[in-house]
Amino acid sequence: MPAPHDTIPTREKVLIIGAGPAGLAAAAALTALEVPFDMVDRAPHVGGIWDPERADSPVWPTLEMISSREFTQYEDLLQPVSFPEYLSPAQMGKYLRAYAARHDLTEHFRPRTAVRTARPFDEGVWEVELSTGEVGIYRAVISAHGISQRPHRPAWASEVPSSVRVIHSSEWTGADGLEGQRVLVVGSGQSAADISVDAARRALEVRWSMRTGHWVVPRRIAGMPGDVAASREPSLLGGLNARIAEAVVRRTVGDPVEAGLPAPAAPLLEDAVIVSDDVLDRVREGRITPAGEVTGVDADGRITHRATGAHAGHQGFSPDLIVLATGYETGADHLPAGVVPRTAGGELDLFLGAFARGRDDLVILGQQRVSGGVLPILVEQADIAAYMLAASREGSSPALERFRRLRAGAETAIPAAPAPAPSGVRGRVEGLLGAQKVTARRAAATSRDGEEQLVPQVDRDTLLARLRSVRELFA
Repeated sequence: MPAPHDTIPTREKVLIIGAGPAGLAAAAALTALEVPFDMVDRAPHVGGIWDPERADSPVWPTLEMISSREFTQYEDLLQPVSFPEYLSPAQMGKYLRAYAARHDLTEHFRPRTAVRTARPFDEGVWEVELSTGEVGIYRAVISAHGISQRPHRPAWASEVPSSVRVIHSSEWTGADGLEGQRVLVVGSGQSAADISVDAARRALEVRWSMRTGHWVVPRRIAGMPGDVAASREPSLLGGLNARIAEAVVRRTVGDPVEAGLPAPAAPLLEDAVIVSDDVLDRVREGRITPAGEVTGVDADGRITHRATGAHAGHQGFSPDLIVLATGYETGADHLPAGVVPRTAGGELDLFLGAFARGRDDLVILGQQRVSGGVLPILVEQADIAAYMLAASREGSSPALERFRRLRAGAETAIPAAPAPAPSGVRGRVEGLLGAQKVTARRAAATSRDGEEQLVPQVDRDTLLARLRSVRELFA
């Protein structure tokens, strides 16, 4: 029998930083392998960004999820049938708390506790300072802090006069109070689309400044959730014929160019799509006006931007509020610079998006964006982390040695062919458009201003297949 949790010194434990979906997946996997751990989060409850009481959460009460109930759950804890097809943020938070309770993860959880610094000394020795002032030694760190810790603000935002309110999308709390105001939403992705739709409910005028065009796909196809339809009939949204997929999307929600948005920069099956039933309708109705990339700000707060499509005449705007849906920068504030080297392109050099090269004592979960549900990726990364940490606790194993050799090499050497998802340490989930073969080209991750590296967009299916291939080393 393992020793009671509170009698095990921290020197023998793994510290999980963050109690959201990734942190809970890691905690469940460690529990299954009897690896002792602590889990901390600055919030009062588990759930990460889905905690409704969390002031720094980038979600808001009316946010609509882009993955349906059937594909946003762990296999070993199905969501209640009373929940709608697409959960609200509060319902997702309730589900994650139930998952933590099911596996007794709250026994290891310290709420309202942040990590100020986590510094490695020797391999397997981490000095951790908590916001409580406590300093402890841990054998390993799993940083599951997510991607919203470092909001990115473009350089021109600092030139906006104080008469104009400027917030990042992570600070958006909803459209209440925007009556009579003009709003500029800046960004090309999912958050920018969602916030534009939400703002249009109340604001006098909403402009959406986009640098890159994307396809817009619906939440439902033929009366069922889009991810369910894709899993049952792959030819609807994926498979061999991209023209069929594009025709289905155009017939369902319309062509983004005909609605007035910039032309998508990539074919549908290679694009970081926007999932929305409403954004094209709001553009057609004139409640959202597309705008091009911001090119300048004058002393009066007037924003100039490039012309786009049918709205070429609208090149200047004096907003009351600017919402920067401009993404997040990679890294973790609690880790010293250089602990994880960066690639020549500036990205964190993480094997399979999570594992520090040459270290068995550091895992960073969730440092990538994907088209579709990210939870399957987080679960696979968490499973591999648990196997690695369990093996390293014993010194080594043949599987761990094979993993180390793979980690030292190129990811392209790992098979990436789609395969059925095997059962792992804990339940499996599938994500949005799970049957779609997305071969997304990497989005440029550096800003045009040469600023900090943004969290990269990666090919979900390729990464997921490689993770499953590597996890089989430990099976």
